[in-house]
Amino acid sequence: MQAEEVQPGPSLAALKAGDTEAQARFWSLHWDRVYATCARVLGYGVDASDVATDVVHDFLFTYVQNIEHERAIVSYLRLMATRRSLRKRRGADRHKELEPEALPDDGARSAEQLANTQMLLPRLNDCLEELTPKAQQVLKLRFAGDMTNERIGQVVGGSKQYIGKLIRQCTEKLRTCLERKGA
Repeated sequence: MQAEEVQPGPSLAALKAGDTEAQARFWSLHWDRVYATCARVLGYGVDASDVATDVVHDFLFTYVQNIEHERAIVSYLRLMATRRSLRKRRGADRHKELEPEALPDDGARSAEQLANTQMLLPRLNDCLEELTPKAQQVLKLRFAGDMTNERIGQVVGGSKQYIGKLIRQCTEKLRTCLERKGA
């Protein structure tokens, strides 16, 4: 059995220092491998993309500080991708109907609005699967990760204008898809 050949990546010290070029290079070197690991468990699609994005994002912005040896990075990413994918497959998040109590209650939501939201979420997931993996990553980083367009561009590649255009195009595609599905 041959050991997996790993391309040399940015130094661990640069990642720990928050070097944006090192983070962007790390993202481009490792995201596909992490996605493939997630897809083996979850199948190709939005769920695998979400988990892969979360794993790489969390590593870069949180857990990189805990790593002491560069050779541990690939093992860590594979382990976390597998663990999180298995957790997702067990049903913690997959196609789970949101209870009205689980939605933020700002006092302005009516029962009808809550019901509409519950019906919209499964359709939205189907529409997200129609987007490219990179578009899914960008939307996740923007809306779930609350990152700026400039920061997303540094991580996944592209200018802030390109990222903004991609987000506008994706939201329009999602809107059209939801209308087509009767939402």
